[in-house]
Amino acid sequence: MSGHLASGNRLRLGLTAPALLLATAAAAAAAGLAGAGPTAAGRAVDGRDAARVLAPPGARVSDYQGAGYRLTVRGGETLVEVDASPLCSAAAFTPPGRAGDALARLARAQVSGAATRYEAISRILGWVARHVDYRLDRGEPQTAAAVLARRSGYCTGIARLTVALLGAAGIEAREVAGYVADDGSGDGVRGYHRWIEAYLPDRGWVMSDPLASHHYVPATYVRLAAGDLRPESGLEGVLLERDDRVAVVDFAPGAGPGVTVRRNARRRLAAALEVRLEGAAAGQAVLVGPATVYRHALVDGGFTFVGLEPGNYQLRLELPGGAVLERPVELPDRERAGLRLRPASRQAPPPRATTPMRR
Repeated sequence: MSGHLASGNRLRLGLTAPALLLATAAAAAAAGLAGAGPTAAGRAVDGRDAARVLAPPGARVSDYQGAGYRLTVRGGETLVEVDASPLCSAAAFTPPGRAGDALARLARAQVSGAATRYEAISRILGWVARHVDYRLDRGEPQTAAAVLARRSGYCTGIARLTVALLGAAGIEAREVAGYVADDGSGDGVRGYHRWIEAYLPDRGWVMSDPLASHHYVPATYVRLAAGDLRPESGLEGVLLERDDRVAVVDFAPGAGPGVTVRRNARRRLAAALEVRLEGAAAGQAVLVGPATVYRHALVDGGFTFVGLEPGNYQLRLELPGGAVLERPVELPDRERAGLRLRPASRQAPPPRATTPMRR
């Protein structure tokens, strides 16, 4: 669907025709909003992701399946399929007894009041994402206690701390050794890596990367059969093909900026608006609301604003060369809406209403 940016007509994103605009996981990871509320939140996602990968020479890979993650080895290639749709777990959570050391006391404080295991896991993942920095310093100890004391570590230490905190809260968890294929975006994790799995009794083992993605990992994450990461010098894996249909659909309180989150239920917390400008790879998207201004760089010509209240907004696109395009937008309810636009000089059809994408 297209809208005419030169027109002053208001585009009402109502309930008439589908506008399925899919954001990439890399764009989601680049999140950050200028405004109250969602500024410190992560971004909830939904959808599916699949990748074909040649694992690095010497890496041991075998078939594996968890909750929303399936790895299959076929003829020397690795196929990873990820389902980031809501987990819909009803597993109840019972907090542990009296805490002992500092790590156990922290874990107990984070999960206090959590009604479900998903909520308890989310709180611990969120604390790690907000309070622990990634720092590649192999000279520092990477035990859970050392990483907690420093509030920093690399992937091994961060995974160990997260597993220890979950264990102290009475939640089964374990480290995952793996390889992350380079998707060419220049963003995020790539190469040999460690992340974690936590157990939901009614769903099984669920993967998370504590500083990047909660309750799922992208399809570029290849779980290795052996936990000892000893790569052959200079040899890397290759991403052969990827079909990434994971989209940002909402904000995720408590997860931390830059973190994407698989939801547990389809209940929507706020409205979301994806804006995509055809033929533009760079620029700034500014959304002015009644009380807040949201600003973010376009990522591959688009961006998704989340944490929006229903109401009237003014969209402003600032493009290279000084071009400025503006459009009034009305969000009538708490749904995800998509808006695909063309520069005025190339625009032919008149503006049409589009519908929210229901996820």
